[in-house]
Amino acid sequence: MAIQGVNSINDIAAASVKTAGKTNDSVNFKDLLMDALNNVNTLEQESARMTEDFIAGRTDNIHSVLIASEKASISLQFIMEVRNKVLEAYQEIMRMQI
Repeated sequence: MAIQGVNSINDIAAASVKTAGKTNDSVNFKDLLMDALNNVNTLEQESARMTEDFIAGRTDNIHSVLIASEKASISLQFIMEVRNKVLEAYQEIMRMQI
């Protein structure tokens, strides 16, 4: 069983590495963050939809509901850690003496 949330983040990173080698195309940090945020949002919406389907009785597969919920949770935790690291780096730069 593969965890799609982690694989999609690896795909984004691999795409940035591939395009970083090209001089014509450049991927900036903002685009990477926006793609990751959109991915987290999609996973959250999918989790909410599957939970709603389970509550309404349209599906009886609790395993897929829990897996979707965990994927969304892990993706959100990951993006929050990235945000924390970016904020720490910004604060460190602001503390530098000129």
